[in-house]
Amino acid sequence: MRKLRKVIAVTAVSVLAASVMAGCGAGNGAGGPSAAGEPGMSAGAEEGGSAGMEKMPPLTMVNVDETLSMDDAIVTDMTVKLDGSDVKVTLYEDCYVKNPTNVAMIPNADGVDQKISIYVPENATKDAPIIFSVNNAGWIMDAYMARTQMEEGKDYASDSDNDVIGKVLDKGYVLVSAGARSRGDNPDADGKYISHSPATITDTKAVIRYLRNNAEALPAGDPEKIVITGTSGGGALSTIIASSGNSEDYFASLYEIGAAGIEQDGDSYTSTINDDIFATIAYCPINDLREADAAYEFTYKDVRQRLVDDGLPAVDQKTGETFQDPFTDTYTPEWMMEASEALAPQYGEYVTSLGLKTDGGDPLTGENLTEEMIVLLNRSLAKASADVGTEQMMADLDGSANYSGQDVTGVFNNTSEGWTDFLTISDADGIPYIADEEALQNFLYFVARNQTLKVACAFSNKGLSEEGLASVSGFNEDSLFGTTEYPYSAYEFYSWDNDAVSGNGCGLDDTGLTWDEFMETEDGALLADQMKMSSPIPYLAEENGDSAPNWYVRHGFRDRDTAFALQTVLYHALSNDTTIENLDFAFAWLQPHAGDYDVQEAYAWLDEVLAQ
Repeated sequence: MRKLRKVIAVTAVSVLAASVMAGCGAGNGAGGPSAAGEPGMSAGAEEGGSAGMEKMPPLTMVNVDETLSMDDAIVTDMTVKLDGSDVKVTLYEDCYVKNPTNVAMIPNADGVDQKISIYVPENATKDAPIIFSVNNAGWIMDAYMARTQMEEGKDYASDSDNDVIGKVLDKGYVLVSAGARSRGDNPDADGKYISHSPATITDTKAVIRYLRNNAEALPAGDPEKIVITGTSGGGALSTIIASSGNSEDYFASLYEIGAAGIEQDGDSYTSTINDDIFATIAYCPINDLREADAAYEFTYKDVRQRLVDDGLPAVDQKTGETFQDPFTDTYTPEWMMEASEALAPQYGEYVTSLGLKTDGGDPLTGENLTEEMIVLLNRSLAKASADVGTEQMMADLDGSANYSGQDVTGVFNNTSEGWTDFLTISDADGIPYIADEEALQNFLYFVARNQTLKVACAFSNKGLSEEGLASVSGFNEDSLFGTTEYPYSAYEFYSWDNDAVSGNGCGLDDTGLTWDEFMETEDGALLADQMKMSSPIPYLAEENGDSAPNWYVRHGFRDRDTAFALQTVLYHALSNDTTIENLDFAFAWLQPHAGDYDVQEAYAWLDEVLAQ
């Protein structure tokens, strides 16, 4: 994979125009009564006094961009309690771009999301890694000033092995959090939708550039050891950032917001700061939205038909609750299967087109993708057997024991045969495995019987309700895409051609264009670019970005929020990238759609990587 660690000139391209304002409030380091960080972590009273907040004193540094220095950052002294011991932490708050966007209707003190929080524990050194935590569930980034970080007298305390904040601070690592634009933002003051892709990704890259710009000024932390971590949409964002380092695709968008190290010269842009990173710890990443609907149906089409044949929705005999939502007039069983049948083949064709190889060196295709899913699931089952033991795994599935702190008693609605429907125990070593495609379908049916499958299309709606037009955040991921004139766009051929909402600016009904015809237009080209910049796969498969050398990826064994096929392709895209040095991928035993459930394991992995 080619490296871009040098000054790069790239021809300017048209991007979504942003409404900007000069500076972050009063000066570059606008502070306020509340600030971004991880939920639940508050600046506490120190020995009975209130948290101190003051302007950071001038620093001696060498800045690539003096206007984005830490000179006027807000500094707060904090005391947190880690396993019963007091630890002093210094919080630095600043705006990380020169031209922050002003999104109307967001209840911020100054209307600005693009701010950074840097938490430096007293035992951190200049060599410490920087853990960049992105809270981006459903591609809805937390607005910076909306968080209640600085409640006077409320102390942060950590005594849990799975508290990632406590783990990071206790190890003397620097913790970073930031606000950013997201698909849930309302229009700006001019009524423009400025937070479509690549806004969230661009803002996240700008944070990385800010940290590098202030490498000398940072009291601790090494910007060459940035580790990005997130869950679900945050996991997807983490994989995109980790795969697209230094890509010129984002330069124009970075320039618009005034990110560090981006200059314009005529029709070209020059970058003098890198935005590649050291590692990612990503959980259940919904990582390739442009193909996520097709991947979901590739995985669950036969299970959908089985559920329909079973007469579901039905009642869970254990809980008395329905575990398949009742079908509506819009999403009838007949329409659901029609959509599923149309979408599923597309994913097989897409996978074949990527030109990836299996671990055995064979081409990865739509024909052998299911087999490769089984291979990865079985590796993960072997890992679980080594970690907790086969006997414990079977007790977990029978609902008679706890696993990793989760009470799973009565949770699982198994068929009459229980786990024997999909797992076979090896006579040779006692390790459970999925024997064949029939067993895989039984496993997927087990997943679907315990949590309602998403409708088809799972991520790009067939047609959004009239009521949905009033709230962008109410849409599926459609609101991540589109022009500045409309709040969302269907971005899947089936949802586009079958859009049923008049006046939303997209779909065959509004434009008179089929999906294929629309994609030949200027707006179609914009949408194609937006989809590309919201996926790690093009950057991994096409080698036009600098990948992080270290990857830790987890997807829950009973996670139905995105597809096992999608994660299988991500694994192969990663394993095919020869610049990636460490890859730890697994389907985590019995975990749902969640993250940070294995903090000790994940950060032990990071320690090993750092020691290399």
